[in-house]
Amino acid sequence: MGRPRKSEARDTRAEILDAALNLFAVSGYFGTSMRQIARAVGVRESALYHHFPSKQSILAELMGELGPARAQQLAAVDVPMLVRQLGVEALLRTLVDRITVEWLDPREQKFFRLLMSEGPRLSEEGLFDARAYIDRARAQIARLFTELVRVKAIRRVDPSAATIAFMGPMVGLRLMHLALPGGPPDLKAMKKDVNAHLQYFIDGIT
Repeated sequence: MGRPRKSEARDTRAEILDAALNLFAVSGYFGTSMRQIARAVGVRESALYHHFPSKQSILAELMGELGPARAQQLAAVDVPMLVRQLGVEALLRTLVDRITVEWLDPREQKFFRLLMSEGPRLSEEGLFDARAYIDRARAQIARLFTELVRVKAIRRVDPSAATIAFMGPMVGLRLMHLALPGGPPDLKAMKKDVNAHLQYFIDGIT
């Protein structure tokens, strides 16, 4: 029997990542085995190792595509052009809308649950450097504020402090509306709180 086609391999790889994320979110990283992941995907455990050499490599790939890792997409943003096209307020509102949509994604919610429950232990075991992980995301958002200051779209502020002032309340609202409630989130209430925070922030930097 020949090797699977590239498209089939990619599909199996994605299925493995999704199955692992589901199990990590429920049972935790340390409570999940490669055998359980293989069973959830419907493949032999040996087939799992064809795609990922270890459970740690599965976790590393998830961390490379979810959570703060998504902020790396900001590196490609042409901030001056967007300021000219949208204006600073619409630019920041677009960013907040994008962040909110990402946080509502079921995979993001599962990943956040994993980090909230096992982040400290993952760090202790050397599997996750929380400070470096978050700092990379902060650097990308700080770059946004650096550019906004440079083109005089906002008043002169410290980009790192602006990043904390911008994202700190957003993370708090994520906890309050998405992570802590036991039932379905009240999206209307979340949107109201996010908009109030954003307006307060914009009034302070423009």
